[in-house]
Amino acid sequence: MKPLEGWRLCSLLLLLPGACAYAAWPRGHTSGLTIRAEARPPFNSAPSRKGYEVQDEFVLPAAVAKDTPLPAALVMSHGTRFPTMTQARKACRKGHVLVNGRESRCIHLVSAGDVVSLQLRVQPGYTPRGLPPFPVQVVWEDDHLAVVVKPAGVVAHPPPGGASGSRSMRTAVAHGLRPPAPGTPSALFRPHLCHRLDKPTYGLLLCAKTKDALVGAQRAFAQRRVHKRYTAVVCGRVEAEAGEIERDIDGRPARTEWRVVRRCRSLRLGGGHLTMLALYPRTGRTHQLRRHCSEVLRTPIVGDAQYGGKDGGCGLLLAALELELDHPCKEMHRLHFQIEPPPKFDALMSREHSRWERLGDASSLPQNSPAICDAPQ
Repeated sequence: MKPLEGWRLCSLLLLLPGACAYAAWPRGHTSGLTIRAEARPPFNSAPSRKGYEVQDEFVLPAAVAKDTPLPAALVMSHGTRFPTMTQARKACRKGHVLVNGRESRCIHLVSAGDVVSLQLRVQPGYTPRGLPPFPVQVVWEDDHLAVVVKPAGVVAHPPPGGASGSRSMRTAVAHGLRPPAPGTPSALFRPHLCHRLDKPTYGLLLCAKTKDALVGAQRAFAQRRVHKRYTAVVCGRVEAEAGEIERDIDGRPARTEWRVVRRCRSLRLGGGHLTMLALYPRTGRTHQLRRHCSEVLRTPIVGDAQYGGKDGGCGLLLAALELELDHPCKEMHRLHFQIEPPPKFDALMSREHSRWERLGDASSLPQNSPAICDAPQ
């Protein structure tokens, strides 16, 4: 074959729609031609999601029988990329597989001749889908971490298969936080929550934007190097000014330090008394603060019906107000965040105090009875 004829043949293959035979042209052919670069025709399918790009496309061969499950067809026709059924199912669940231009799942059935496209996320940062479920209050953020305020009544992580997924913090923070700067190492495609708060609890929530920050923050929580302060209003009078609770929860050690912030009288809650406490959890067990207040101090938190607290008409009076830790991606950089409690905390105590002053029978109290409303010095 003359060199000119070889060039004409190579050009013809490049111009044929969908032709890929040119890729098999030998490198360093005896005619003196060498392939310096390879090009391929554009894919027919467009990505189904923002931030994704079609990376590969192929037609299912005749060996694929009619109505074959999609994962089995992927393993049969593209075994180098999907050597196992597990990997094929995972790609389908993540929405990486399109069949005839439509996003398909594991339950879809395919046949020979169907066009399969593989799409992958290529854009850095976050590309959330849909509208934000609610506005997110951002206290602070950089390219690695962010601190936001979780409203009461919103779950941190949606339950599997639950209908409340769109009303979760995991969904909302992707809309409310700015992406990491281009080139940030180990940037995540969407922010991850570093810890949890109960659904009825209000307060500070730490989020990670990079994998390094996520691993470092979770390690700090596990090693108890993150300092947290909660505020709670409990039903009853706590006599001591401060103390420490060590009581196992579900067979695991749990420790909480506490300090009295304020006390007041009440006609309808707590047997005549309310106490505002500052709580410092030294471990992170499920419902630790709620159970320690109820089971050890014998003063359940207002609004905590699960553990015996009376309803004050304003929900659970427990809030995470302070968070302190070392920055996981910056040496010698200490982070400290603090917010004020929701207005309903002071509003309830002030309302109960005023009601006691108006309606309470002060003459019936013992002479050495504590003050109607006092704050420790």
